[in-house]
Amino acid sequence: MAEKRADYTNLDEVDRKIVDYLREDGRMAYREISRRLDVSEGTVRKRVNKLLETGFIKILAVGDPLKLGVPVLAATIIKVSPGEQSEVGDQLADFDNVRYVALGVEANDLMVESLHRNLTDLHDFLANTVSALPGVRDLNTFQVVKIKKSVWDWSIPIREEELSHNN
Repeated sequence: MAEKRADYTNLDEVDRKIVDYLREDGRMAYREISRRLDVSEGTVRKRVNKLLETGFIKILAVGDPLKLGVPVLAATIIKVSPGEQSEVGDQLADFDNVRYVALGVEANDLMVESLHRNLTDLHDFLANTVSALPGVRDLNTFQVVKIKKSVWDWSIPIREEELSHNN
């Protein structure tokens, strides 16, 4: 079954507020959300299910790998041959130790975050695995020592047309 997708513009104010409440506390009861929004609990349940089905949200625990004891977290910018960005990205996404893969623009073709048992494991991964992928031309890696802000810490931005309607 194909994954259902919806456009951000399909989210109304209630949907966005539901997402915001769940972003703050993924275990917040539908009853509490309905109370805060002054809508029925059934409405909240239906909308959360729709947000989950369409891929707007996932509800999960997000841990800090460094605080959870992962010894080495690395971020790597990978330059690839023209036309190879998507294929290399797909291959990297298949590795269990890779937690994040993003395709970029300009000189930065791919951004990858990976977890490792030690520095030797990181070196072997980069030198013998990533560098060996067809299309990989160059790597630039740094080891993360502290996470100041997590990618999960954000809120839905307000669109320009909404600002003009409210004025």
